[in-house]
Amino acid sequence: MKFKIASALIASAALLPVAAQAQSPSYSYIDLAYVETDIDDVGDNADGFALRGSFELTDSVFMFAGYLDQSVRNVDLETYNVGFGYAWSFAPNMDLYGKLAYVKAEADGFGLSADDDGYGLGVGIRSFVTDNLELEGAINYVDLSDSGDDTSFGIAARWYFMPQFAVGLEATLGDDADSYGIGVRWNFGG
Repeated sequence: MKFKIASALIASAALLPVAAQAQSPSYSYIDLAYVETDIDDVGDNADGFALRGSFELTDSVFMFAGYLDQSVRNVDLETYNVGFGYAWSFAPNMDLYGKLAYVKAEADGFGLSADDDGYGLGVGIRSFVTDNLELEGAINYVDLSDSGDDTSFGIAARWYFMPQFAVGLEATLGDDADSYGIGVRWNFGG
């Protein structure tokens, strides 16, 4: 069911009309978000913050990094990622992108400590549907050495109240957890 919903949302974002004067997506940004995660088989939700950034190396190639810090039931959860991506502008104001990342996850609490690492792959679409509204849809895959793999579907909407500043909502629907967030973004490049 999650797959059908996420697929429909991604397809809808790709088919929305694009305003003639809308800007193109930027891959040079920093954003900060409050994120709450509903983990399967855990009664309480994890919550905390995410700090993410991206920097354009060329018109198509970018590097990115992210940090997620959450806690649930006195257990601290941290996730890091760093990688490279490629963006292809296939229509005015609309990009298809791909990402490859190194991913590390850590959990500490109740006198126990665990960490794992692996890789992540992602593909998505970003589009400005008006001068101020950007929509994004993505499919992500993460494979950690000891913890297994997970496929998730992400959606986001960002409202640019100034050319470089936006507020946004995001959701990630995964195999074992669903996350929801609200945040701000600062674009510092094209």
